[in-house]
Amino acid sequence: LRLKTKDNIIGRIQNIWFIASGVLATLFNYYWHGPEVHAWDLRFHIIRNILRQYFAKSLPHMMSNDTAPTIDFEFIADYIAMNNLPNRPLQSSIGYNQEHNIEFNSKNCVEYNVPHYGLSSDKLNQMAELDKQLAQTGHPRSISCQVLVSTQSEFANCDPNCVLGMGPLDPDERIVLYFHGGAYCVGERSLTHMHVFAHISRTTGLRVFSPNYRLAPRHGFPSQLHDCFMAYKHVLSRGFKPQNIVLAGDSAGGALVVGMLLLLRDMKCTSPSAAVLVSPWVDATCSGDSWTRNQHYDYLPALPLTDPFHPTRMFYDAGRKFSPAMLKELQCPLVSPVFGTDLKGMPPMLVQMGRNELLHDDIEKFVTKVKHDNKNGCVRLETYEHMPHVFVLFDFADAAQKAFSSIGSFVREHN
Repeated sequence: LRLKTKDNIIGRIQNIWFIASGVLATLFNYYWHGPEVHAWDLRFHIIRNILRQYFAKSLPHMMSNDTAPTIDFEFIADYIAMNNLPNRPLQSSIGYNQEHNIEFNSKNCVEYNVPHYGLSSDKLNQMAELDKQLAQTGHPRSISCQVLVSTQSEFANCDPNCVLGMGPLDPDERIVLYFHGGAYCVGERSLTHMHVFAHISRTTGLRVFSPNYRLAPRHGFPSQLHDCFMAYKHVLSRGFKPQNIVLAGDSAGGALVVGMLLLLRDMKCTSPSAAVLVSPWVDATCSGDSWTRNQHYDYLPALPLTDPFHPTRMFYDAGRKFSPAMLKELQCPLVSPVFGTDLKGMPPMLVQMGRNELLHDDIEKFVTKVKHDNKNGCVRLETYEHMPHVFVLFDFADAAQKAFSSIGSFVREHN
């Protein structure tokens, strides 16, 4: 393992060297060989290469499929949590936030009446039943939720104690319910996304709520989807109306948004007013040609599914050997929406992706399917030249600022 396994001086030095070596290599290559992509400045190169080093080298990706059952994924979960991606503190000039606790009460633990999803449906119902039992015995499970508002929104001069609460500020208040990305494994407490939330709050004029769902590999699928569904039910119980909620998410969070929309549709629940997907991870099998074509540009590593530390393997069923049976399970639309044979009934949807990202072809295929199944032109695809996966994290880049502005316009358009 290349990063610290203990939070001591030696471990911290180990992490500093891990990052510093990547920065030094980037500086040398940038000034000796020139930029890899001329549209990227030095800052963009440094951050992209640090992310690439983190995802490619922080775990030993040379292990065989047969070793999966022998790996201590509880230890790996602690290791990932200890070495989470660096967080940029949210400056008061940009936005402010408050973290709340969401208790899962028995009333919200509804049965997932979606038997056509097979094993995924069974797992969801097992989780719902367990949460219901915990609530009924006086030990409800809970997750936290970030509430954030931009200082450049209409709420800037309001009392923070009021604005940062979980209830609606007026009966028809609209909010963005955002599911953060991070391959279902990183992004603890949504801290990696605070600036993304602030920009979206700024351009939409809305408050952003982000539930902190359980992370893999400690909690496998469909823990994340169940937590997001329960967070949505909680927001409704606080007085928000479905038509006043915009679902949004990036990468894994984008897949969670689509999974939520499918569940709500199939359970005959009212859907949110709109959805925003940024580089959604809609194919957990990673089957598109762009996983090969864009390897040189993206910060994500293109790993084989036989790798026990592949993000798909860790989030779906860590420690289980990859097999044809698992591949078939991964094609469930709640896991990989691109394999859905019925994507009808989607609300207006904005999808943004980078031209240079590994997921490019998977996203394009998904959008084509949604357009085919929804004849009302409900989906809009925006492709940003030279950009990698979830490029809005590079919020200093012009493309990211254009994307945020587009999100604001889209949300206002579908008021």
